Amino acid sequence: MPYTNVVLAFQNTTSPEYFNGMDDRNDVHDLFTKANFPFIRELMYDLNFTLNMVQLDKVGYKQNGTFSGVMGKFQNRSIELGCLGTLMRTERLEVADFMIVTLIIKSSIIFRQPPLSIVANIFELPFSVGVWACCFALMAIYWITMIAIRQLTSGERFGAIESLVYIIGTMCQRGSDIVPQFNGTRLLMFSLQLTSFFILTSYSASIVALLQSPSRAIASVGDLVRSPLKAGVMDTSYGRVYYQETQDPDVQELYRKKIKPHGEKAFLEPNEGIGRVKQEMYAYEGELNAAYKVIKETFAPEEVCKLQELEAIKLPPFGIPIVKGSKYRELIRQRLMWQREVGIIKRFNLIWIHQKPQCENLNAGFSSVGVVEMRYLYLFLAVGFLAALATLLAERSWWSGMAKKLKSRTAIIRRKNEA
Repeated sequence: MPYTNVVLAFQNTTSPEYFNGMDDRNDVHDLFTKANFPFIRELMYDLNFTLNMVQLDKVGYKQNGTFSGVMGKFQNRSIELGCLGTLMRTERLEVADFMIVTLIIKSSIIFRQPPLSIVANIFELPFSVGVWACCFALMAIYWITMIAIRQLTSGERFGAIESLVYIIGTMCQRGSDIVPQFNGTRLLMFSLQLTSFFILTSYSASIVALLQSPSRAIASVGDLVRSPLKAGVMDTSYGRVYYQETQDPDVQELYRKKIKPHGEKAFLEPNEGIGRVKQEMYAYEGELNAAYKVIKETFAPEEVCKLQELEAIKLPPFGIPIVKGSKYRELIRQRLMWQREVGIIKRFNLIWIHQKPQCENLNAGFSSVGVVEMRYLYLFLAVGFLAALATLLAERSWWSGMAKKLKSRTAIIRRKNEA
């Protein structure tokens, strides 16, 4: 049975400069329209009707009882069919029916795990607490033993302070200019040097591995909120709506702390958002189809392996809408089901939906060590410098006081002798 002049609407984004026709696969915008248009076109040939298309800039949401965009056209019954996939929201069922789900689009947060050196002190990670405790206990045992040898012998030059300095220096692979007089002390020093050599070798190897290792600090949206990463969102109308409507406390906190304060600057195009993920400590939430396309074009194989994903907003399915109570609803639904059964829908999904890039070179490349990774060493150096300076000033003050006392006593003795 032929149908003529079926009024149909399709959606274009609020950035019309990106729209170059229904068959443009080079651009990621208007996916819900361009990916569904082949099914509508097949219906046109199958059911023998012509299209009278109306172009709108948004799907539309309900405000004050009235819908805008495509849903507004359904509400006033000026269109019959939508040439796009729209989110199946409860309020939209008031003005439209949804036939079948033609494609499923996921939206996830894409980010790189921050280096382990950013979120932790890597200089304390190579050893467990038990190993660190054993190291300090070993130093204490050697110190007590060297003091005991000094007490049992009269010619040994290693005192308590010299022994402590020597033990700390040996654990850091430093030598000493003091030569022990007895073979017992020499044997003790040799065993300490051999032990410290193996400890330091294990420690150094672990540090090298940790400097190149990504962290596992971000495993949830809550972890992302507490991390130093900045965040942005793909510039879509539903992104703004769903972040404001979400009931997830972690997602609410993410929006409140990392997105809302930046206003419109937080809503970015995929090439800019994914570019910032590549260059900065940045997390970008957007359609995976758009993100994967940019990643394939701009990321090296080893960079792909560093990407992680988190789902913040779970989007409902996308379905082709038709005006509420349409007499064509069942007929069109059956023909769309037929397109699914014979593989037409699957074929066009493979054409329009970009697949996730595969990690093919996990161990390639290396990360340079920067100032951030060495910050704890610089802090330790500064603390050591200040402690040495404070000790020097205290020693000078003490020796100055002792010199004054000695001078005073000498003067008193001299006056007594003169008297």
